Amino acid sequence: MNFRKHRRPHAAVEASSLSDILFFLLLFFLIISTLASPNAIKLLLPKASTGQTISHHAINVSISANLSYYIDKRMVSLETLEPELQRESKNYENPTVVLRVDKSVTVEELVKVVDIVNRLRIPLVIATDKSK
Repeated sequence: MNFRKHRRPHAAVEASSLSDILFFLLLFFLIISTLASPNAIKLLLPKASTGQTISHHAINVSISANLSYYIDKRMVSLETLEPELQRESKNYENPTVVLRVDKSVTVEELVKVVDIVNRLRIPLVIATDKSK
């Protein structure tokens, strides 16, 4: 009589190779996460059951290095900037002024335009380039 048990081979998974793969994945995601720099602030906004999409129009106001003023690529003088902005803002429901200023322009000229926009009660955003 043969009382020996028939041994079946065990199917084993090598844990060392799995840990190597997990280590490389972790390393990959750590490197990628340091390279990605988000350009926006992440906010958790409240939810509403009834919502409406409102389009905001950007009115571009530019001041060049030689103190030329532009509204959407149309040249205007500083004296006519306020009535032109008022006329332009009436064409849209929720306009926003995007102020683009050359870096050589003085703060005094910037403040003049900011005062005009504030008198008209239009939201203002100052455009900048990403620093290197």
